[in-house]
Amino acid sequence: MGKPGTIAFPVLLALGAITGYLTYTYFTAAIPQEGLVNSPYRKELTASATNETGTGGGEVDESKFSKVVEIKILQGAVTQGSPDFEPDAATVSSDALITWINKDATLHTATSGKDPSDPDKGKLFDTSYLQPNGKYSIPAADVGKGEHAYFCQLHPYMTGTVTVQ
Repeated sequence: MGKPGTIAFPVLLALGAITGYLTYTYFTAAIPQEGLVNSPYRKELTASATNETGTGGGEVDESKFSKVVEIKILQGAVTQGSPDFEPDAATVSSDALITWINKDATLHTATSGKDPSDPDKGKLFDTSYLQPNGKYSIPAADVGKGEHAYFCQLHPYMTGTVTVQ
């Protein structure tokens, strides 16, 4: 009789190959299929590139504002440690329009609050998911006077402030 390993090893390889083939062929639950949601935790992401206000209004008529302050979400902001918002600390007058523009290649948000655990997050404004080159505008008067922190819900390390005077 030969060594036990000389017979057992090829048998195990063959059984592994058969098991792999059968699993791949007959167990399709692990193969993603369009329109099939396999997770109870899945949340559909909708992208927005409109001028909807976060306070339930319709579109903002930009022509009514003589002052528009643009805050850009910079290219490469998705990388932690890279510059994210420009300017990081914006100062606007109460009669201005605040506009966030996504210049990055991925989805971002600008959501009022200090971080995702802030109980008041999104109460002053929330851009929703901004597509690349998408923008969101809100009158500074709707935000209210004072210094307001905001962050990106998808990348919470991206933070900024807007001060309405």
